[in-house]
Amino acid sequence: MNIKDKLKNLRATILLIKSLENMIKRDRETFKNFPRLLEELGHNEVLQQIAELKQDQKNTMALINSLDNELQRKVLIERYYNGYNWDKVADNLGYSRVHLYKVHKKTLEQLPPMV
Repeated sequence: MNIKDKLKNLRATILLIKSLENMIKRDRETFKNFPRLLEELGHNEVLQQIAELKQDQKNTMALINSLDNELQRKVLIERYYNGYNWDKVADNLGYSRVHLYKVHKKTLEQLPPMV
């Protein structure tokens, strides 16, 4: 997976983690008197999947935070972590979209090609 794909998956990973955690919470409340049933529903596997997704998210965020340039970090966080479109990123950061496209392109070139 290349770096751009990894970044694009960041928002989906965050949403999937939240969804799985909500499912676990709901099931635990529903089946609190039936702990063996929770095991049969595959909760251990889901918890393992959540842990793997969180590690992947942590690795991607560490890569973003390793950038020395604050604007580059902000662009990637706004775009991929927060999931904002380019207009919203431009409004939030106070730059034109064209300028942010250039910053984005330069940033992707600076990051390792594969993660």
